[in-house]
Amino acid sequence: MPASDVINGTIRLLESRKVLTAPNAERVARVFYDAIKIVYERQNRLGKKHLKMKEVSSALVLAESLHSRLLHFEAVGGLAALFGNCDEERALTYFDASVAGTITDRLGRTVTIDEDSLRSLYKDAEGRHVCSMENYESYRGKRLPWIRHVLSQCDAVYEKDEQIGGKLRRTFVYPATVSVPTREGPKIEYYVLILRQRKAKSELKMVTAFPVLRRNRFLKLMESFALVDKSI
Repeated sequence: MPASDVINGTIRLLESRKVLTAPNAERVARVFYDAIKIVYERQNRLGKKHLKMKEVSSALVLAESLHSRLLHFEAVGGLAALFGNCDEERALTYFDASVAGTITDRLGRTVTIDEDSLRSLYKDAEGRHVCSMENYESYRGKRLPWIRHVLSQCDAVYEKDEQIGGKLRRTFVYPATVSVPTREGPKIEYYVLILRQRKAKSELKMVTAFPVLRRNRFLKLMESFALVDKSI
């Protein structure tokens, strides 16, 4: 059953009980629907038939934050500077001039964007980030102007600990929703930046950045992360 049918059916049910107003019924339905999807993904990832209460309740917290705190912006002006024909040469030139370097994020941490971050523009048939002309993906190149914008504006940052090369490293995701103009009208897509903690805990390094077109895939990606406690 399509997500819209489930959400609309839940809204009608909540309204029919005359307990919630229409706006509140819609908010409850959307948050709970996303929480259910997150619990489902968590259940599969952990291989557990029955989750603990904290694993379920944290899914609700995550779902609520994705509705109330996610950064949103419109891809216009400079943020649409590479739309159209964005070949590899154009993307590399823009990266060197306008993306590479260091930036301070909204939580006051230093983020390094170096040549390693260029690998995010490439992906081979096996999903590896191999820098080769035939692996260049223009849809990633077109979104290069979004990287620094998200880092400087996003204050809802999510984290998780991972085993990288035998060592425990903290990984961060900076998510946003973007309104992209098209001939048919604005299209909403999700954009995520993945960063990893360096030896100095206050320093981060950009790993990759990419758009996500479907909310279910976005929720699957976000399922294992938790909102960073520190606020600005």
